[in-house]
Amino acid sequence: MENPEILIIDDDPMVGELSRDLLTEDGYQVTLLQDSMEALAAIKRIHPRLIITDIMMPGITGLDICKAVKSNPELKHIKIIVVSGKSYDVEKQRSFQFGADFFIQKPYNVETFSKTVKSILDGVSLQAQGGVADKKEEIAPSPPSQAQTSDLSAAQLRLTVWGARGLSGEIPNTVSRYGRQTSCVSVESQDHLFIFDAGTGIVQLGREIAARKRHYKDIWICLTHFHLDHILGLGNFLPMNDPAFSINLIGSNDPEKTLKAVAQDAFYSSFSLTKRPPKAKISIYEILEDNYELLPGVKLSSMYANHPTSSLVYKLEMFGKKIVYSPDSEILGDATAFQDYDEKLSHFVYGADFLIHDAAYNDKDYELKKQEGHSGLTLTVDFAGEKANAKDLILFHASPEYSDQELDAMLAAAKARAQEKGFALNCHLAEEGKFFLLQGSQ
Repeated sequence: MENPEILIIDDDPMVGELSRDLLTEDGYQVTLLQDSMEALAAIKRIHPRLIITDIMMPGITGLDICKAVKSNPELKHIKIIVVSGKSYDVEKQRSFQFGADFFIQKPYNVETFSKTVKSILDGVSLQAQGGVADKKEEIAPSPPSQAQTSDLSAAQLRLTVWGARGLSGEIPNTVSRYGRQTSCVSVESQDHLFIFDAGTGIVQLGREIAARKRHYKDIWICLTHFHLDHILGLGNFLPMNDPAFSINLIGSNDPEKTLKAVAQDAFYSSFSLTKRPPKAKISIYEILEDNYELLPGVKLSSMYANHPTSSLVYKLEMFGKKIVYSPDSEILGDATAFQDYDEKLSHFVYGADFLIHDAAYNDKDYELKKQEGHSGLTLTVDFAGEKANAKDLILFHASPEYSDQELDAMLAAAKARAQEKGFALNCHLAEEGKFFLLQGSQ
């Protein structure tokens, strides 16, 4: 057949012929290919609307076919259904990771097979797919019940630190009063939850949401970048397993990896920390350096940070309050003709009620760590007080190598510097579980 709608690739003649016959009876133009080594050439030649492929075949596997098709700009629009007797959850997850639109377990139901194929061809989303939704979907939230109502007043915000340390090359054996979890900060209003980064700290946040039986109209997860300490907890965030939640994932694509690929890896990769596909509705928003209105009266702005890879600084403005989250950002000090980052950042964060900023190193260690993408203590305090005119500074992303005594000394040095310079600046060092209440205006 010259231009079939559907190409079936299956080395098992019984299953392949059954699938072909069922679909042909329903009026589809179908070609069956039993040699997977011929598959890619055939796909490029005939451009089918849908591919139905087995996973385990001699030659090239079904997952290799998925990956090759979805990574080719001329072919990625083609729908793919994986039909396999290899029904482990991890294999289903891997199928979605490599671009499959649906997974059907062998032996399949002959009564519903054609209906499923039609749904995929028609673009209908099926629950069994378990994939990550495309960006910019409208969410119609249901109102919270009385038991779900927040303890916050109408114009109040709660800023909570769930994780703030860098990721060590080895797991520390010492307990810290400041905590050991990696980057995650939440900003909560009466109805909405904004989460900045999904390091290991997000896991405890998820447990708190489940324990309090809170349901938000919206959950927004804003990733600054894709270094491991900022995404490690994403797959184990408990609301991901609750179909009652709609979760919006925001971030900037990197040349090495897209935001959607990061999400796919977190949920569907066989190497991820979770072995369950998400049940929540997940929407992907790939953003640039710009201003966005997330909700009426809620503005999210982003700018690129001075840090390796495509890293963002976020600014959240609501209820007349301004919160800036900049966990990986190297302040350089005096500007030169070749460096205007400090000036650009100061305009972006100016007047922040809370500036959460990278202060990974004390001054002595920063001299050895310059140009690696993290800031030193005094440069951060001076920036917050002189250039940013911030009210509160949270020193963030402290080196995992530092003991509590060294962190105490950093906080004391920050407070002393602010007092010495006459800054109207409150200095804090990020500590797990510590929260701040902000009373805004409506």
